[in-house]
Amino acid sequence: MTAVSAAAPVTAALVRAPHARTTLPTALEYAFAGVVLLMLSEALLGPLFNPTQSSEAAPWLRQIWLPVYGLTALVVAARLSCMTQVFWGALLLAPLLLLAGLSTEWSLLPDITVRRAVALSLSSLFGLYLAARFAWRELMELLAGVFLILALGSYLSVLAAPGWAIHATVHPGAWKALWFEKNGLGQVMTWGVLACGCAALLTPERRRLWTVSAVLCGALVLFSTSKTSLLGMMLVGSGLAVVAGFRRGGLLAVLTGWLALVGVAAVMAMAVLAPEIVLEALGKDPTLTGRTDIWSAVLRRVQERPWQGYGYAAFWADKQGPVGFVRNEVNWSAPTAHNGWLELLLSFGWTGVILFGVHLGVTVLAAAASMGRGAHAYWAVLAVALFTLFSLSESTIMQQNNLIWVIYVMTSAKLLQVAAPTRPR
Repeated sequence: MTAVSAAAPVTAALVRAPHARTTLPTALEYAFAGVVLLMLSEALLGPLFNPTQSSEAAPWLRQIWLPVYGLTALVVAARLSCMTQVFWGALLLAPLLLLAGLSTEWSLLPDITVRRAVALSLSSLFGLYLAARFAWRELMELLAGVFLILALGSYLSVLAAPGWAIHATVHPGAWKALWFEKNGLGQVMTWGVLACGCAALLTPERRRLWTVSAVLCGALVLFSTSKTSLLGMMLVGSGLAVVAGFRRGGLLAVLTGWLALVGVAAVMAMAVLAPEIVLEALGKDPTLTGRTDIWSAVLRRVQERPWQGYGYAAFWADKQGPVGFVRNEVNWSAPTAHNGWLELLLSFGWTGVILFGVHLGVTVLAAAASMGRGAHAYWAVLAVALFTLFSLSESTIMQQNNLIWVIYVMTSAKLLQVAAPTRPR
């Protein structure tokens, strides 16, 4: 925790407005937010002290979240007046969190479900706090500062310990840096490209810093060799151009919209009519590196409990339960479904999928409506698109203590925010 804590003041300094006086309470609040975001990224500590990802190893890694939860409750209590601004975001999120808690009643492992449902609720509360406390520009620079620290730490890890930070066997030569494997690095750095790019757009006075930071993050995506992350980075690049065209209005907006629709239609047609070409371009085999085998096995288990699932976060933790059938079918110890929607089915059945589908639908509409309201539309539209993309190949939906979930909660709540009477948001 020492390295993470030492990096926090850097984040606070990066997001300070030019020539603005920063009070000690404000600096501490930025530092707190920066430290928690760094912890949520799952960088360094887990791979260093629990490389096997065993639930029994290094129990202190779970316990260090207790003071974070306590501090989150304190800062939320101190900011109750501005927390009312995320009322609609909290109201929209409440059924999902309530479902996670209620699933204890039918969970395979009620104790695991209770613990992780509480963690989910408190980490989601942190996302709501970020949306209420910080303006869009402040959020972008806070996130960009965090991703810059993670990027610099990644390069340092490769220089200092290449044997630990670079895959040697399963994916020889691929960088994993501060994460368990290459996809972890690729996914986080794709978000880094988006955050740093949006920070450059929203803060012209530090545009050079954030542009360089985006390049550093983008290079790490390439070094990770993660194909999904590379696709995500391409989405970010093209999406920035599309949003810029829409925001210009007039004929350019019409032309941009037409080109975007044609492009999406062409990709979808290619995926349906000639999937082998798409897979070859992405460097994937027809099973998507074994994912489709897992998905088929998981869907067979879902049929046994189609509307209630097995309880929040319980399916993969119960080693004596139906997870054994999945692992026997795929012939390896699969840790997750590698698909956020399938994880919802396993935890809550179709009830959870429908509830989250409503949440995502409202968020998508709010992001689209933001197009003409400010430069934050770049982040709003692309963050929702990127979250949706990664949810198809990784378990990112409703994950406790997870950076991507917290970012999604923050973005959704910020888009639905009640207008602040005293300061521009």
